[in-house]
Amino acid sequence: MTTLKRILSALMAAVLAFSIAGLNVAAEEKLPSNAAYVAGDADGDAIINSADALRIIYHSSGSYEMTDVVRRTASDVDKSGEVNSTDALYILYHATGKIDSFPRDDYNLQTIAGNITYDPYTGCVIDNEGLGLVGFAYDAKYNVFYATGAGWQRTMGYTELYDRLAAVAFMPLDTIRIKFNYAGMQWMVQLWKGYYGLVLAGCETGFYNRPGDTPENHTTYNVVSEEYHQEMSCRFHYGLSSFNRYSKTWWLTGFSPAAQVSPATTIPMMRVENTINFTDIGLMNAFIEGLEGVDHIFQNYDGKTRPFYFERGVNYRVTGTSVWFEWQ
Repeated sequence: MTTLKRILSALMAAVLAFSIAGLNVAAEEKLPSNAAYVAGDADGDAIINSADALRIIYHSSGSYEMTDVVRRTASDVDKSGEVNSTDALYILYHATGKIDSFPRDDYNLQTIAGNITYDPYTGCVIDNEGLGLVGFAYDAKYNVFYATGAGWQRTMGYTELYDRLAAVAFMPLDTIRIKFNYAGMQWMVQLWKGYYGLVLAGCETGFYNRPGDTPENHTTYNVVSEEYHQEMSCRFHYGLSSFNRYSKTWWLTGFSPAAQVSPATTIPMMRVENTINFTDIGLMNAFIEGLEGVDHIFQNYDGKTRPFYFERGVNYRVTGTSVWFEWQ
């Protein structure tokens, strides 16, 4: 029995020594000289929402490793020295309006004007509410404008009339509507690429649904609720106007400087790679069925369509609960 106690004591001492060593390493870890962050911004998009809470939970459970010391520091909103579920709870309280601020303050953000700030570490220009200017923000590091997904647009839903009016508003676009049914609801993931005004080119991915008894000839959809926000990424390729975007959202966007030139010729040259990491495998399978049902791209600039199909193993593939697909 004495020998067993000695062994247990030695093991406990070793665990304690490693723990202390780990704490010392954490204490000695230094922020980069250009470090800046919005407190609670675990994913680096300057917007504080449930996606940050989820990223922290993944990190604390060991299913995802937050390797960037700036992101870890920003995530430790209670300043406990650890990133854990307590920080995630703080962020959820903040997102629902139960608290207005965190024990940890924003760090090294540069004020541009009023409540508009610049994060030199991520390159994000955004307001202190995370809403952006009329719902949009700017990534100065990659020279990309993007929608925050938290602005006025989420209250507007979607109707096909938007696509037709966009052409009149100097926004000639290709679009694909991926429609499917799941859990008693009608769903649609819509893809866009093209010109946004006379000086921007880019792409969008929107996630929508509506009641299952909605007549098929209705063209209006609602923005999905936050529980159905998905981790989405896109890569846009068009000459020098190429960029990557990532967010857990209902609406992923990116627009970079490019002069509008002959839409009917140039827009079909734009290529987009999308990835959606689904939180629900049933929803993913329904989406795949809708993806395989696509047979055309709609061109709002001339009102015509051109044939297009998604073929597994060619321009789409499935890995676990992640679907990658490419279109042009």
